Amino acid sequence: MLAGLVGAESLDGQYRLTAPSGSVVEFEADLLLGFRDRTDSLMTDLVEDPLVLYYRSFGRELDESEARDAWPWNAVEVVTDSSAALVMPGNLREAGRAYESYAVLRMHAVRQDPDVACEELFSREVEAVDGFIDGWVAARLLFGGPAYEPLDELAFAREAGVLAGLILDRSDRQLGGCLQVSRERRAEEIAAYRAWRTERYLPPGGR
Repeated sequence: MLAGLVGAESLDGQYRLTAPSGSVVEFEADLLLGFRDRTDSLMTDLVEDPLVLYYRSFGRELDESEARDAWPWNAVEVVTDSSAALVMPGNLREAGRAYESYAVLRMHAVRQDPDVACEELFSREVEAVDGFIDGWVAARLLFGGPAYEPLDELAFAREAGVLAGLILDRSDRQLGGCLQVSRERRAEEIAAYRAWRTERYLPPGGR
């Protein structure tokens, strides 16, 4: 099942992504297959649920300086608990499963109860981004998807335990009016993410 691996290094059954700094994050084959299965299950929700309506399209190709439009919270518009529109980067077609996973998890969050406290809303958004990361890593390492460093960073941030800070630092619009509240309450997490990015993720001298 891993015979089609493209664009990633492997060593002794481990598959890895490499950061601009040269640091790596490694994934065992069984874990990658678990990511694949999770995203397959979420995509089944989209295809087989007759109550779900979604529009899937690909926009223009994005280079790494245009990462804002590639982040899942900007590429996916969840309209209701059963409808969403996805406009994904044209050069990241293999990553469709990642964006679709995010859309399903966002719809699940709305379906649970849209009127919740900011802490719960933030927790649900982290879960949705987590699903996106599973799909992104599976697309990159199992299905030969092209590299796109700004989205690789999400996987590195999750491994480093600073994903929440990244989400807040990048002004995740899905948080709506809770963004500023969450930023104030989680200022230390934002600082931890920024320090990690400078010290561990970017090359010396940054960019």
